[in-house]
Amino acid sequence: MRVLSIVQRLSLKSKLIASYLVILGLGGLATSLVGSWIVSNTIMRQAQRTAQHNLATARAVFDQQLETHRQTVALAAKGSSIRHLLQSGWLDTLSALLDDIRRDAGFDFLNLTDARGRVIVRALAQDRTGDSVTAIRVVDAALAGQPAAAVEILSAVQLALESPPLAHQAEVRVLPTPRARPPDRTKETAGMVLMGAAPVLEDDGALVGTLYGGTLLNRNLAIVDRIWQILYADEQYKGQSVGSATIFQGDLRIATTVETAAGERAIGTRVSEEVRAAIFSRGESWNDRAFVVRDWYISSYEPIRDYEGTIIGILYVGLLEKRYTSLRNGVIASFFGIATVGFLAIIGITYLNVRSITQPIGEMVAATRDIAAGRFDGTLSATSQDEIGHLAHSFNTMLGSLRQMKRDLEEWGRTLESKVRERTDELALMQARVAQSERLASVGMLSAGVAHEINNPLGGILSLTALTLEDLTDDTPQRANLEEVVRQAERCREIVRGLLDFSRQSAVSAEPVDMNEVIGSTLALLDKQASFFNITVSKDFADSLPPVLADRSELQQVFLNIIVNAVQAMDERGALSITSQQSPDGAVEVHVSDTGRGIPPDEIDHIFDPFFSSAPGAKGTGLGLSIAYGIVTKHRGTVSVASEVGRGTIFTVRFPPAPAYAAAEQQ
Repeated sequence: MRVLSIVQRLSLKSKLIASYLVILGLGGLATSLVGSWIVSNTIMRQAQRTAQHNLATARAVFDQQLETHRQTVALAAKGSSIRHLLQSGWLDTLSALLDDIRRDAGFDFLNLTDARGRVIVRALAQDRTGDSVTAIRVVDAALAGQPAAAVEILSAVQLALESPPLAHQAEVRVLPTPRARPPDRTKETAGMVLMGAAPVLEDDGALVGTLYGGTLLNRNLAIVDRIWQILYADEQYKGQSVGSATIFQGDLRIATTVETAAGERAIGTRVSEEVRAAIFSRGESWNDRAFVVRDWYISSYEPIRDYEGTIIGILYVGLLEKRYTSLRNGVIASFFGIATVGFLAIIGITYLNVRSITQPIGEMVAATRDIAAGRFDGTLSATSQDEIGHLAHSFNTMLGSLRQMKRDLEEWGRTLESKVRERTDELALMQARVAQSERLASVGMLSAGVAHEINNPLGGILSLTALTLEDLTDDTPQRANLEEVVRQAERCREIVRGLLDFSRQSAVSAEPVDMNEVIGSTLALLDKQASFFNITVSKDFADSLPPVLADRSELQQVFLNIIVNAVQAMDERGALSITSQQSPDGAVEVHVSDTGRGIPPDEIDHIFDPFFSSAPGAKGTGLGLSIAYGIVTKHRGTVSVASEVGRGTIFTVRFPPAPAYAAAEQQ
């Protein structure tokens, strides 16, 4: 009740401004919140799609390394040198040959086994032979007669047999990592190896043995650095790389571009528990934000599997999240800044409008108080020509009448009693007129108030919706709804405006136009374009063509689309011919021919379909010809096409003559 009492004591101006600001504030707040949510989601979804695309690139680099290993060992195994040296018993020479191949291919080791899988020759250690490597599935597959490549986990003992430095390189100390599962070991001694193996066969196809080689990934930064260079190069955000890449052995980083706070590679840190559970427990990929050592990244992880399909590691790429949150916050801040400026501007305009309405009303209130006090010498300024101005003029007329009435009453009051009664009756009549005028004033105030009460919120809705539309892309799902809001709001505004102002709007209508003049003006629009510099244009216009009843600008759009399509078909180099004539049935025909690539027969029936384009590289939206077709059809015309691949295309556009001209010819 107290609030209601306060509201009732407010002035009309305060009530109008307060109600408008409440509506505008609530609408603006809701629009700003929705717009901010849309902006945030759009930016973050785009970042996640970028991360997924980057992961596909990283996987391609990783798989390329595997394929290189497979092809290298397969090519070496097919050569005759290995078989010849093995048959001759020159094992030292064979070891030296394998070492040369290993260095050229960038392998960490390259070995030869016999047909039972026992090592005969090691490129790096000829004195360590005789051990069986059939437990390595890639080698086992090669013993079965097929080249193979995969990622395998080799124990410290196996790595030491290949080369003691490899066992030392594979050893990684497990470091405490935020958000990771508590460690179950202090160090990792096994190593993750890219391996390739291929069978060595006699000329008759008998198995001699297998050639296998591999590259240890532990502390090997070549692959992750190459992925980083391809995806992110030297792009940084506040001194920090915007992206990172990592190869995990299990959940342990063994090769990474991620750095610790000290600026060192974060080898030995581990993946967060939520990612580890998704990869190893559920066998899923991870495409979401994740905490990586010391920062949040928009990340993509996928499993690394061995030859048998068992998950033994993870391949990861990520984008620094704070770069995108900073961009998002900047966009939202700009959005709210623009909305605030618009809000303040609307407040100012609203205040001026309300003041212009309420000020004359306030003067009328003051004048009525003077009248009630017996002072009839005041007048109102009536400068406007709207309802308020008319009301003020009527009020001044009433005041003049009252002043005259007062003078008459004072004069007549000194006369006979009958005269007093007569003047008293006239005063009563005048008072009735005053009451009627006040009622009319109230009706006028109510009409003006209602009009402005409707127009002002509609103006706010249109302004805020337009601001929101400026921040939305064409493919935003909410854009169509907002555009419908604008259309319906404008329709309401026109209805209200029609109550106050019966102005007429001129509608665009068809008119008789000269087809030759339309084509000439269209060419004038295009001949200075760079795409026409190497185009030879020839024109053959028939004289005395009948006029066509059409919209000139729409006809220009038809020929603009057809001519631009022809220029693109000629790759901006060739001859363009335009001919106009009157057909035997009286129709106006225009032929546009080019020397372009032509249209294949299987595509010619689809060229007027929306979004269809036969141009290599898919220039444009594919809507030009469909729009031209729609305009020609709307004007009761036809458009057809004839084409020969490699020779060119001819478009023919036909329009009926203007009805008045056709009737004149028939007479």
